[in-house]
Amino acid sequence: MKRVIRFQRTRYIFFAFSALLFAVGITFYVVNGGFNRGVDFKSGLALQFQVAPASFTIGYTGAGAATISIPAGEQALTAAGDFIISVTAEDGTKTDTPFRWADYPTVTAFTEALAAVPGVQTAIKGDAGADPRRLVPLVRPATLGDTPYTINLTPSSGKGVQARLADVRATLDAVGTHDLQVVGAVENQEFIARFEASSDEAGFQTTMEENVLAALRTAYGGDQVILKSTDFVGPRLAQSLGSQAVWLIVIALIAILAYMMLRFKFVYAVAAVLALVHDAAVMLAFAAIFRVEIDSATIAAILTILGYSINDTIVIFDRVRENQTLMRESNLETILDASVSQTLGRTIITSGATMMAVLALFLLTSGSMKNFGLLMIVGIIEGTYSTVFIASPIVLEWENAMTKRRKRRELEKYGVHDHAKPAPVEEPEPEEETDADEAVEATAATPAPFTAAAAIEAGSAPAAPAATAPGAEPSGIARDQGSHHHRRRRRRHH
Repeated sequence: MKRVIRFQRTRYIFFAFSALLFAVGITFYVVNGGFNRGVDFKSGLALQFQVAPASFTIGYTGAGAATISIPAGEQALTAAGDFIISVTAEDGTKTDTPFRWADYPTVTAFTEALAAVPGVQTAIKGDAGADPRRLVPLVRPATLGDTPYTINLTPSSGKGVQARLADVRATLDAVGTHDLQVVGAVENQEFIARFEASSDEAGFQTTMEENVLAALRTAYGGDQVILKSTDFVGPRLAQSLGSQAVWLIVIALIAILAYMMLRFKFVYAVAAVLALVHDAAVMLAFAAIFRVEIDSATIAAILTILGYSINDTIVIFDRVRENQTLMRESNLETILDASVSQTLGRTIITSGATMMAVLALFLLTSGSMKNFGLLMIVGIIEGTYSTVFIASPIVLEWENAMTKRRKRRELEKYGVHDHAKPAPVEEPEPEEETDADEAVEATAATPAPFTAAAAIEAGSAPAAPAATAPGAEPSGIARDQGSHHHRRRRRRHH
């Protein structure tokens, strides 16, 4: 059998640690005025934009329609090129012209190659010797026309336009009350600005978007602000989404409780659900402390961790049920420790493998997906912690409480109460043995010599002892012998 780690002995330490986490989370929740709710649960407009220096402009005046795309991420792995011009003729025929960054060392060489496509015109607006690999990828394909479309370079520290968080916040203060957040690395100069909407006012999204872009373009230049995405949620929709998110978590917990009650005893089901509530509470406390945005991705992370944690808990409780048959002579605390120790290797391997996946998600993405990866990292660590140090100790505390209650009921059934303790019995002190007592004892212990032959020769049977009349007092010798034997028995007892 593997070495058994005594996890249950430290259960009160971890109970106190969890309580401390909850207290810190509640404190930050109150101090910060609640969670940092995203646009999903807070009515208003969210705009994601980037301030980047302009590199060159591109336009199209040929026949048909033309679009350009600069794939990024997963799209770049399957795209035909790093920069693609797509021309759709009037008869519907589509022609794609791909370009590779490796073929063009500078922006000047790259724009000359683009201008070779019929109908395409380019004009350099920034650093002509910059590497084309620094061009900012496009979120979606851009349509070209007579009006030139600006392509920007990824910002670099100390070069080109510089947009600091404090400066951008001051610029947007004139537009309205907002919440500004940096997306990704600071040097990328990418931000998300949220403006709260107090009512479902018609045209709020269009008006606010125009005002924000006008303020930014005035401060940093019209061709150096890239609007990447906009999201608008009205107050009624935000309230509905918040209620649905809460009900999703509650229904998931109820369903898990019902499943655990069918598979295990009631105490195991309650312990498992309490551990899941603990998981969700710690993740929300983390979000409150570090101001992580609460949006639909957060709810997805919480539900994912609930399923991940309950799977690990079920594995341990299954082992507990097996060990209760194999270790019948052991108490519950030993069985729980043995079960957790036996499954500890499996828990570490599973958590480690999942951790590598979510670490990649956290390091290689941005925005909501980055927050999702961060919360998943916290959830995996916390879910493993609750499975080992919270779920099993709850079972042990519950069973100990039930055992004490049963014993108390049994005592009360026979009229014995815990507070009614029997009075202590005073033990008599042993009497000292004297020389006279030893002599009497020796005399009584030596039998009188008597043989059958002597009795026959005498012609008479041994005389029967005289009957003692009721109430008659025994002789002195007998009394002394009885008292002496009584004292001896008492001394031997002591």
